[in-house]
Amino acid sequence: MTGSHKEKIEQFVQMVNNRDVNHLDNVLDNNVEKKENSKTIYSNLQEAREFYSIEHETFPKSQFKSIEFKEDDSNKNTAHATITFGNNIHNITYIFNSDGKIQNIDSHLEQKSEE
Repeated sequence: MTGSHKEKIEQFVQMVNNRDVNHLDNVLDNNVEKKENSKTIYSNLQEAREFYSIEHETFPKSQFKSIEFKEDDSNKNTAHATITFGNNIHNITYIFNSDGKIQNIDSHLEQKSEE
């Protein structure tokens, strides 16, 4: 495994915030799947690039920010983070493949803004 899970999540957040979607393959598995509140948002790297590009067009001033991180000691391929985007707070579980890339993202909206 290369680097810590926290470092990979921070790289992922930084790439997305920098609109560096063409380099997401450095941190995401090719068959990455993201679910938000049990709904599949994207199922591969290309869909992830498209999703984050659209997010930036829709919310040009919003940034993803990691506010809490916890690695699951009993399962070395899992990490949990609390991420903010705009006024929304998401609790996210990340599952990593054997190469240390993010393979699954399971996001649950904890708090939604009233905007």
